Amino acid sequence: MRIPLPKMMRHWREREFERNLTPAAIRQGLSVWAWFARRPALYRHATRAWTKALALLSRGEGRFAKLPLAKGWTDYRDLPAPEGGTFQAMWKKRGGAK
Repeated sequence: MRIPLPKMMRHWREREFERNLTPAAIRQGLSVWAWFARRPALYRHATRAWTKALALLSRGEGRFAKLPLAKGWTDYRDLPAPEGGTFQAMWKKRGGAK
């Protein structure tokens, strides 16, 4: 059918952005993430701390039945708790991109 899905999706995202239809919580969350992402060392430390905190908060069950920031997900299914280190740490351990 040759429906240009990527072009259509980009168009609707742009319109959503122009009209400020994205919820404020999502815009603020992305702003916080962008701030950390521009600071790689701080991002690495924050993700490591967050991963450890989530592992502790799961109380050894390996999952979350309810999690406030993932309410849309945990209303219908459990959210798996982190099992190891961060993605960056595992990538570095395996040799990363060369």
